[in-house]
Amino acid sequence: MSVYLHDIPLPEAQARLKQALQEEDLWRVLGTESIPLDEHALGRVTAEPIWAKISSPHYHASAMDGFAVRAGTTNGALPSKPIMLQIGPEAVYVDTGDPLPDWANAVIPIENVESLDELGNITGEIRTPLSIRIRASVAPWSHVRPLGEDIVATQLVLPAGHALRPVDLGAVAAAGHQEIKVACKPKVAILPTGSELVPIGSQLKAGDILEYNSLVLAAQIKSMGGEPTRYPIVKDDFDLICERVQEAAQSHDLVLLNAGSSAGAEDFSAKVVERLGTLLVHGVAVRPGHPVILGVIAS
Repeated sequence: MSVYLHDIPLPEAQARLKQALQEEDLWRVLGTESIPLDEHALGRVTAEPIWAKISSPHYHASAMDGFAVRAGTTNGALPSKPIMLQIGPEAVYVDTGDPLPDWANAVIPIENVESLDELGNITGEIRTPLSIRIRASVAPWSHVRPLGEDIVATQLVLPAGHALRPVDLGAVAAAGHQEIKVACKPKVAILPTGSELVPIGSQLKAGDILEYNSLVLAAQIKSMGGEPTRYPIVKDDFDLICERVQEAAQSHDLVLLNAGSSAGAEDFSAKVVERLGTLLVHGVAVRPGHPVILGVIAS
């Protein structure tokens, strides 16, 4: 029996679809796969929580070009009372990102030191002086990226059900992963129907309508993480539409019948769903979109 004449509020239509999917055990991730962690993972949805395998950084790293020191050895340094530190036992040159020596806990930026030669004169050999002179003390962990500053091993990096953004790819890589488990992309078949439809690029005559809705729908599906398949135009033939829908349903999670959802003589979509399965909704109290059809045709 047709339910088209009974407009259904949108929340009720959504609830009917959800209930039907739950009853068919389809209200879930339909499948998972492991994929390499690269730029092609962008937009994929995590199938499980991602936990950090390693810390980032995984060592105490210099945040500046300069000299690694013990902060305590700089105590008392003033502009009027500089302190000299010997290269080797008291100071070591480091570039940004270099690991600190085990005994060091601070970095003095290169612009805040005077590099000295063997005579105690300022030298341009900033990387290989014999000693340095400083005119200010530094606090412990100044200009240092401590182990685990960004990510600590075993912490949650991303939850399940998260659509991966560019920054997420970097975080997962920094946490020590090379591949991730994601939800399989929903496979969506798009079937344009209508005897008046002709493919893009056709020589048009009066009454012809270019079929481009499937192009728009496919692009929307792809932008949302789905895997669309555009089928050829199906003429207004009930049996032929049934055949094409059954064919598409064998290899797709969702079938979109474009057009034929109203109540005209050649609008067969609702009858096709009733023939092949269960018609849940035919008519939603929204404009545009009033004659939308929702149904389930296969387990």
